[in-house]
Amino acid sequence: MEKNQTVNPPAQKTMYGVAIKQRKEVVAPVAIDLDAPQGSRVVMSSAKRVAATHAEVIKRLADR
Repeated sequence: MEKNQTVNPPAQKTMYGVAIKQRKEVVAPVAIDLDAPQGSRVVMSSAKRVAATHAEVIKRLADR
């Protein structure tokens, strides 16, 4: 194969009107020291993101 030649990606099949895509690479977990300031910041930002994403559900559960 020549250097300038492009390879066509495999044709995407559609099943029930849904296009099947190739899987992305799996991201390996990274060890984080939770005692360090960076680790605490990561945990707090993750908790804030979860709270914001699920605020409506959390409120409905609290009202039960």
